[in-house]
Amino acid sequence: MKQAERSHTLQTGGRLHWGRYAADSALAIAGVSVITSVIAVAHLYPIIPTIAFVYLLLVLTLASTRGLYAAILTSLLAFLCFDFFFFPPPYTFLVSKAEDLFTLAVFLTTAIITGQLASALRRRAEQASSRERELRILYAQAQELVSLQERQRLARELHDSVSQVLYSIGLGAHTAREALEMEGDPAQAVESINYVLTLADAGLAEMRALIFELRPESLETEGLVAALIRQVTVLRARYKLTVEVDLGEEPHLSLEMKDALYRVAQEALHNIVKHARASAVTLRLTQEADEITLEVRDNGRGFNPAGQFPGHLGLRSMRERVTRVGGTLRIESAPEQGTSVDVCLPIVMAS
Repeated sequence: MKQAERSHTLQTGGRLHWGRYAADSALAIAGVSVITSVIAVAHLYPIIPTIAFVYLLLVLTLASTRGLYAAILTSLLAFLCFDFFFFPPPYTFLVSKAEDLFTLAVFLTTAIITGQLASALRRRAEQASSRERELRILYAQAQELVSLQERQRLARELHDSVSQVLYSIGLGAHTAREALEMEGDPAQAVESINYVLTLADAGLAEMRALIFELRPESLETEGLVAALIRQVTVLRARYKLTVEVDLGEEPHLSLEMKDALYRVAQEALHNIVKHARASAVTLRLTQEADEITLEVRDNGRGFNPAGQFPGHLGLRSMRERVTRVGGTLRIESAPEQGTSVDVCLPIVMAS
């Protein structure tokens, strides 16, 4: 099967090459014939001694568009036609002057050099086109990888938060029912119901935050401040953290900058919940004349920002997002001294 396919490919390629040679030959013959006819009918030679260089224009054109074979064939045909019809003695192929040989050498040299240059330019253009296709494929693969990672992250969030909340709600409801039916303890039932209500509020807040992430346009319609407040609501309801919030008014930033600030804050808050073991968090968004600053601080166990964290791309992703929109990211932390994440974006660029 493979030998048959290879044979078919070679045959097809051979037909294409012969077809191109035939087309190049036809163009060369037709071009030289037209120029020779015009010179003969208008009696341009020897009135214009340099009229032979009109052939050179045809040689250059075919060399740049068709390649080396067409250029050399055109040069030979042009020399033969000019020698046969115009050089004395006419209607012979005798070359009696050194100038005639020089003209042929000029034609051939021009054809070879131009053909080689044109061939090199075509190869470079093909290589550039190939690299562009490869970059597009890599970009599409990167986009798919990012989407896959985002789906996996959302799946983990659903499993770690909402599904556990629903499970806890079920346990609390069963406890309340048992307290009423078997033990007859209304106080225990009320306590279980209050626990269920607290979990339901936390689950609702987390579900709203996840839905917000699934709808990127929500950041544009509802705003950055509303998005950050949703994250704070989850921290308070689900993780019982004390969160100090100072966000101010909705900043006048581009959607790309708002998204960068939101993603950095989201990653920083996620790290607080997952790693910091903090009890208090500060989230602040301040605006000045020429810049806007996002601050996320905690009183957790801290870490060494200069250390290596293999497999954890959160800090690198935060820095790349901020750099992409022309901002700066500063992370200050030390063991047992909490962590501070500060993002500064220039408002001039946003406007």
